Amino acid sequence: MPKDPNIRFLNLVHQVFDPVCTKYGFIIQEEEKWIQPEKAVFARKGDIELEFRLGSSSLFWDFSLEIKLSGALGEKATSDPKYRGLGVAAIAGCLDPNYKKNLKAPQTEDELRRKMESDKDELLKYCEDILLGNVSNWQKVVDCLKAKSRK
Repeated sequence: MPKDPNIRFLNLVHQVFDPVCTKYGFIIQEEEKWIQPEKAVFARKGDIELEFRLGSSSLFWDFSLEIKLSGALGEKATSDPKYRGLGVAAIAGCLDPNYKKNLKAPQTEDELRRKMESDKDELLKYCEDILLGNVSNWQKVVDCLKAKSRK
């Protein structure tokens, strides 16, 4: 079965993430941007940006959630600018040795919503301190990712 081509991505981002964005002071941008070959929606608060990405293959949708740091907060987090944007799954995998990423790729809007809900739960579980501006664990995650890339 091919994926549903009529996904309302911006609508889903609002449905799933508005409560989190409101609670932590983020503002969702009211437009989807194509960053080939993906769509992206952004939410910002000061030097922190949440990036909601939707990619696709012929059969599945691929949703990812990233946190990007800029300015003084980015410099405080790590001296390596290449690591000032990290996926929530990468952060979770480095902070929790028992973390298992959900690999089921969604095809329908309901499946995509469930995936986004799961990612929202991971964001709150592993990244709440970052949403509050505390980046004290960021370098630990960077070191973990560098170690994994050397293997």
